[in-house]
Amino acid sequence: MKYNLGIDLGTTFSAVAVVDESGRPKILSTPLGKTLVPSVIYFGGDEILIGDEAKEMQALGEANIASFFKRNMGDPNFILNFADRDYTPLDLSAIMLRHLKTEAEAALGAVVEQAVITVPAYFNNFQREATIKAGEMAGLNVLRIINEPTAAALAYGLRSKNKTVLVYDLGGGTFDVTLVHIKPSNITVLATDGDHELGGKDWDDRIATYLGQRFLEDHKIDPLENIIAFNDLLVRCENAKKQLSQRSQARISFSHEGERETYILTRAQFEEITKDLMERTQLLTKQVLEEAGLNWKQLDGVLLVGGATRMPMVWQYVEKMSGKKPMTGVNVDEAVALGAAIQANLDGVSFTLPSAIKIQDVMSHSLGMVAENEDRSRYINSIIIPKNKPIPCVESRHYQLRTAHNQENKLKVYMLQGESDEPTQCVILGQYTFSEVIHVEGKPAIIDIEYAYDKNGVVTVSATQRETGKNLPQQTQQADELSWLSLPPQTEVVAVHISIFMVIDVSSSMRGAPLKEAKQAAKEFVKKSDLAHTSIGLIEFGCDAKMISAPTQNAKAINRAINKLNIHGSTNMTDGLKTAHAELKHGNEPRFIVLLTDGYPNNSSSAMQTARQICADGIELITIGTGGADKDFLKKLACSDENSIFAQAGTVVSTFSSIAQVLTESGGNIRQGNSFISKM
Repeated sequence: MKYNLGIDLGTTFSAVAVVDESGRPKILSTPLGKTLVPSVIYFGGDEILIGDEAKEMQALGEANIASFFKRNMGDPNFILNFADRDYTPLDLSAIMLRHLKTEAEAALGAVVEQAVITVPAYFNNFQREATIKAGEMAGLNVLRIINEPTAAALAYGLRSKNKTVLVYDLGGGTFDVTLVHIKPSNITVLATDGDHELGGKDWDDRIATYLGQRFLEDHKIDPLENIIAFNDLLVRCENAKKQLSQRSQARISFSHEGERETYILTRAQFEEITKDLMERTQLLTKQVLEEAGLNWKQLDGVLLVGGATRMPMVWQYVEKMSGKKPMTGVNVDEAVALGAAIQANLDGVSFTLPSAIKIQDVMSHSLGMVAENEDRSRYINSIIIPKNKPIPCVESRHYQLRTAHNQENKLKVYMLQGESDEPTQCVILGQYTFSEVIHVEGKPAIIDIEYAYDKNGVVTVSATQRETGKNLPQQTQQADELSWLSLPPQTEVVAVHISIFMVIDVSSSMRGAPLKEAKQAAKEFVKKSDLAHTSIGLIEFGCDAKMISAPTQNAKAINRAINKLNIHGSTNMTDGLKTAHAELKHGNEPRFIVLLTDGYPNNSSSAMQTARQICADGIELITIGTGGADKDFLKKLACSDENSIFAQAGTVVSTFSSIAQVLTESGGNIRQGNSFISKM
């Protein structure tokens, strides 16, 4: 009989599940009859002890213990040494997974080769790749990795229909909060956020710090300075935390250097010393709701996952904010493994579930690259794939590269994960170097780079030279020396910087399908632009004009602004053009205004006068008409006849795409080589 494992590789406890012959997911028990395996490894003797035996050694104060290593997953610089051998978190996770595999095979009486392994939703690319590698080192074919809250929602989804649920996942070492929409046939993740360094352990540490300070005051000895005493105290504090979930107070007794003390910790004291930790989970929960555009009243409930959610303070917060008690129906310790087993069954096709559920997950980190800002005064993170976009997903960006004869032409791209505009505040994934770029005479070579998240949330990057259609060889390496990111960019100009404003008509006639198409067109324009050397802003005009976004190289920010386009009133085109003109008129490099309208302006003479001033100041005004727009008027409005285009309904998206392509390929010089817009 063939089984595929679902493995919850937890920070404090791990669990394994399978889908059995009847099509039901079930947790596998250890030889000791337990369903949870402590994620603890002991290296003190001739034999490595794992799980409950290692946890017992930890409780005895032994020092040769590896625990909580999941928090450092993907960090090659985090090394523990036992018996003169170095172990990275990847190595330790592989040992843990091999142990789980062995125990699962004993319980099933069959060899297991495949598994789905869960990860915190907030894991970055390094952590995800390391988890897959650890599974392979343990002798498993990793079918995929799946986000822990998504796995829990999958387990819950077997019992639920048509609900929007917030999964609040507070485990031993990590916290994730995820919004999911559950239907009988699919689960769609709407938004996720979290902190992989926030979990039940931090509540334990707070108790230890609190008691350690009291012991120091009472006996002038600090038990936290001794590793054995500290480990012993941590085990006692973890037990006290669990007691306080059932009782109003807990007794903690411990000794150090001949001094023994017993302290009483009340639940109220516990909640006070950990108040800021709870507030961190609340802030992240609020951010996820805002990201998804939902509020508590729009949720059907909150699903609690992870052992730390047993703390009364969590239940009180959820009930207070949502107005209802947390949802029940899943075991908080087992839900993640059960969901992973369901996914493993779907991926490995071992046994048939009553109904196959499809998962649409998202990635919790934006993917960007290092670029120069508009005035070349600093480096920035130019976001390409925004967080919470469904995965797998692919985005293409176009990069201009100056080439030369008789030399090896290469393009270096530095990839980032994170939301900050500052590259140094993001996770730097590495340097991706594309070689064998063919020289192009008289203009930059155009490199089309595809950035992708696969189903595991792992990053892949590829590049093609547009002039040759050739896929470029790629070399990826860790970016070690990055001090230059804090310095102004070098003075050598690789490509000109282009500034663009999209000015979109949102008058009443654009209601419905026209506005929807305009939004799609604007997003396609962003997608086809070289954001390494292009800043894009957005202005809407209806009864009045409003700048929704100043020029930026952040695709996430631009697309968020596009989503805000909203119908209001008449066609005040003049103020829309004036707003764009005021922002662009002092620039020196190529500047463009791309105007989209389906009507005639309120004051045509004023609009015409503004347009003439725009063109006189060296700004290219491109007009796109659709619907009931006046072709002749728009042709007069544009800086040249060639800059005026009429797009029938259904062609606006392709029109915007083509303009972005022309601007990229020409480096903003749309008249070079007779490359007029109208000849796209």
